[in-house]
Amino acid sequence: MNVTDAEQAQNAQPQVVFEEQTANGTTVTVASATLPNGGFILIHDESGAVIGQSNYLEAGTHKNVKIELAPSAVSHYSQMQEMMQLLNHTQSQGIMMTMRAQQMPHQDMQRIMNDSSGPHMGGEMMKQTQMNRMMGLMMQQMQDRQRMHALMQAMMADGQHQAQMQEMAQLMNQTSMRERQMLMHTADESMNQGQMRHMMRQQTKDYARMRQLMQQMQTQAQQQRSAQSLTAMLHTDANNNRQLEFPGVDGPYTQNEQPVAATARVTT
Repeated sequence: MNVTDAEQAQNAQPQVVFEEQTANGTTVTVASATLPNGGFILIHDESGAVIGQSNYLEAGTHKNVKIELAPSAVSHYSQMQEMMQLLNHTQSQGIMMTMRAQQMPHQDMQRIMNDSSGPHMGGEMMKQTQMNRMMGLMMQQMQDRQRMHALMQAMMADGQHQAQMQEMAQLMNQTSMRERQMLMHTADESMNQGQMRHMMRQQTKDYARMRQLMQQMQTQAQQQRSAQSLTAMLHTDANNNRQLEFPGVDGPYTQNEQPVAATARVTT
């Protein structure tokens, strides 16, 4: 009697081959997977979290299955590079703002600091070139900081670099408040040059600390990108609906009461 392909697949033993590889950071390749009754391949990171899954795989053996990793599994290295650029930009903008404030008529500076009508404040005043430049710098500072906060919140939401990000947020708030104080004191002439230089030195120290934190996180992220152990695990399709239900009924294939899985070192 001829044995059908389906019967051959059902009689096969579940197994998976997941080899050491160099990946692009967004996908990994499972060299071979045999699923007697069809199912899925799940990718777990070193903590056991699921960071990727295959589409439904028919019963049988599949070769070179590419699996996309979840965005949160991909290193935040590029976001940190962007944050470093924004950090450098916002520091240089802050210095320019303070310099321009010292060149500006005090009554005009006071109008900027006291006006709460946003980017459209002081219609007549905005016609002046110096005031226009100051407003542009202030708006750019606000946009840069908003973008940096968004990047930090995204990384913290993924559980990345929690302590460093919290300190970064505190430093950003601190430098922003100090920057505003310097502008206000420049406007009302309540600060002498020695006091202004002291505040500028404090700003420089805080920005230096932020850059140090960024460099630490970039190093950690680079190490995370460069090599990590991932596990490919075979899962059943218990109710034959071709949809992964895990956690749920679609548990792992097992042999000798152990999940059928393979671990490999993946280098980005």
